[in-house]
Amino acid sequence: MAVVQAIGAPENESERKAIGYFARHLPDEHYRIFHNLELPGPSGQAFEYDIVIVGEYAVYSVEVKGYRGIIKGNAYEWEMEWGEINNSPIPLANKKAKILKSWLARYNLALKDIWVESLIVLTDEQARISLRDPQASRVMHLDEAVAFILNPQLLPNYPESLTRFSKIICEGFSRYFRPLHRQQQVGEYRVIQIIGKNNLYTTMLAEHRAIRKKRFTLKVYNLNFYENAQTRAKHVELMLRDANALQQLAGHENIVWASTPFWDEHRLVLPLEWVEGYSLRGLLEAGTTLDFSRIVDIVRQVCIGLQYAHSHGVIHRDVRPENIIIPNAGPVKLVNFDCARIDDADVPTIASRVGRQLDERYIAPEIWADPSTASITSDVYAAGIVFFEMLTGQTPYQHIREVFAVKGLPRRPTQVKATLSPDTDEVIGRMCAFKIKERYPNLQEVIDDLAIIG
Repeated sequence: MAVVQAIGAPENESERKAIGYFARHLPDEHYRIFHNLELPGPSGQAFEYDIVIVGEYAVYSVEVKGYRGIIKGNAYEWEMEWGEINNSPIPLANKKAKILKSWLARYNLALKDIWVESLIVLTDEQARISLRDPQASRVMHLDEAVAFILNPQLLPNYPESLTRFSKIICEGFSRYFRPLHRQQQVGEYRVIQIIGKNNLYTTMLAEHRAIRKKRFTLKVYNLNFYENAQTRAKHVELMLRDANALQQLAGHENIVWASTPFWDEHRLVLPLEWVEGYSLRGLLEAGTTLDFSRIVDIVRQVCIGLQYAHSHGVIHRDVRPENIIIPNAGPVKLVNFDCARIDDADVPTIASRVGRQLDERYIAPEIWADPSTASITSDVYAAGIVFFEMLTGQTPYQHIREVFAVKGLPRRPTQVKATLSPDTDEVIGRMCAFKIKERYPNLQEVIDDLAIIG
């Protein structure tokens, strides 16, 4: 049997089953199993690991799932057999593997080349997956996971044995990792699962203690205790600016609803509406077929939501398929106003602290160098790119330099898909005109023309 080194205690039967299975089926001479551990960060956030296996050729970060039945989905969402839609666990698992690899290199320079692999393990033998995701092979049953771990030829690059480093790695885990303490309660909300994490906040799926059968998304922001008081105050102001943007837009059916933010100990919590459905990105990546009238209707609803935001002094600035949710029932929703610019705001938006750049495939050329110059027509431009992608299955360009080279879109929709009407070229061409003065000046005019061509 492999050696099990408990950092924390398993929290459910699925985790106990996985730990026991790995212990029985992995050989003891080269394998160590750590479970229920977390790596604390300076801002108070912690990255949680169900199981970490130190193997003969790699370190494996294992996420344990007790899902049952048939699981369908794509790279962004998974749909359970009973209809519930959850975020795919693969992106977060990959991120945690990268965090673990980075920690190993910082802990000891000799470990910088250690390969860290992420796995999603299903403990129910009857669970089946049907995923349109290039990384679907990372999801496997327990017996498949053991076979994968024991076969180094399945790794991207056949590595050298790391057994000479095993003692160093295990000592590091025992010294620096702490027992996993899963967040069960945030204020009046019961946490169901963590669905995302970045350097600034953790995104959680939760339900309110007093409101049954209704789910919420919680953005939980952590303050960095190592920052000075002035920096922390600015940090709080930035976080509240994000909340204020959504508060200004409360009540519109095409914009995700946000509740009043509150403090939970040292953390600021922003409760948001949980939208049951697929992201537009997930639908596009899965190759979902949408007829022309449905595409036009989705774009129309996006434009209506943006128009409302603009009328309240908010520019979204990050309109792309990831930030558009297509619910199972009900209106299309605009989400993620993290990068929004608010009229009369005297501080930068939270985007500067998140550390992620705007996607150059969707932003207007005038804000490529300076996002603070975003305007109504910048959102018009981005919505036009989304429209183009929905019609053709691809964006008109991958790099913004292609736009600057020809002073406009390098391709028209009909050049990609000849069966489209020339009307789509005209509408998208005006939405995405290189010169601001040649674009639609507002979204009402876009909506009016969509009604004509749709």
